[in-house]
Amino acid sequence: MRESTISPETRRIVHRRGMFTLAAIMALATTIIGTTPAGAAEQVAQTTRCLWHTVRRGDTLLELAARYRTTVHAIQRANRLRTTRIYVGQRLCIPQRGRPPVPPPSPSTGPWYAEYWNNTAQSGPPSLVRNDAAVHFDWGFGTPDPARIQADNFSARWVRNIRFEGGVWRFTVSADDGFRLIVDNQVVLDFYTFVGQQQRSIDLALGAGLHNIRLDYVEYTGRANVRLSFTRIGNLPSDPTPPSGGAEFNNGPWRADFFANPDLAGAPVRTTSYCCLRFDWRGGSPISGVPAGFWSARFSQTRYFPAGVYQFVARADDGVRLYVDGNLILNEWREQSARTFTAQATLSEGNHTITIEYVQYGGQSNLSLYWNFLGNPGSGMGGLMFFPALAP
Repeated sequence: MRESTISPETRRIVHRRGMFTLAAIMALATTIIGTTPAGAAEQVAQTTRCLWHTVRRGDTLLELAARYRTTVHAIQRANRLRTTRIYVGQRLCIPQRGRPPVPPPSPSTGPWYAEYWNNTAQSGPPSLVRNDAAVHFDWGFGTPDPARIQADNFSARWVRNIRFEGGVWRFTVSADDGFRLIVDNQVVLDFYTFVGQQQRSIDLALGAGLHNIRLDYVEYTGRANVRLSFTRIGNLPSDPTPPSGGAEFNNGPWRADFFANPDLAGAPVRTTSYCCLRFDWRGGSPISGVPAGFWSARFSQTRYFPAGVYQFVARADDGVRLYVDGNLILNEWREQSARTFTAQATLSEGNHTITIEYVQYGGQSNLSLYWNFLGNPGSGMGGLMFFPALAP
């Protein structure tokens, strides 16, 4: 140890006592010099070339070290971690060599966190990680980065938290080739295996606040382009008071067509969108332009389902019919008091269209729908599980 590395206080103590060994002096000097004030992790991160990573479910330091070609110890040191325990939502500085510092993006206004892979399955560590100001690219027959990403058979993912004003928002994706759009951990558009140029839109009823938006993209061969845009197109529809058990109801958006007759005949009087099917109209008009009695409605949505057996649970006063991919699985189309009906369907992984039709003749009027995931086909369907849905 050089004398200059020992503080004056340490030298005074040694001179007075005359009883420290060299090892004791080194230990004391290390303690004095190594002590850091509160906020040391932030200070280290500010002076380190960082790639910022937000911890997701399933992440471990070992996996992150392999993904970003560093070591567990380097990540611990950059973030002042005393253990290997990390938490979902935690932001970690991944120390980088030979790269400029990348500050963490603001949750509501910052750029998109972008990952690119040299495969079509988004598997393994990404070959390129960066921040993109917008998802608006036309690479032609080229590549996002000629030095690191091949021109064909690559994939990408963009993730960002965005603060939305409450209302109905239209999301539009244009891409060549496939894409998958996920909003608040729910797949709302899934055309990942599509080949060629496409443009798809979906209207989502979003509450005011932060929402997580993720877009997965894949390029097979030929031209490569992708663009994501969203715009507010209206206010949130009125959400009638739900019956008991409202937390168990599925998420939308649901397209709603209302008819001023009990036969779903002619053009709908009103068309709108709802976040959930959990209505209690209490015998009144469901929406302006529709009478309190002798009316009907059709609600539909297309959404992604994991493969499995599902139990659909509908409650209605009066009549109800339920279709899955155009197949009638429940038919209780008649005047009746409020009753609960169930039906089962085995679904393959992918997008499926759910349509429920409702008729009100008179008196009380209510409708609700949700579903349970019962298990995989052939598994005996042991252990009833609720298929999680996001809160509206």
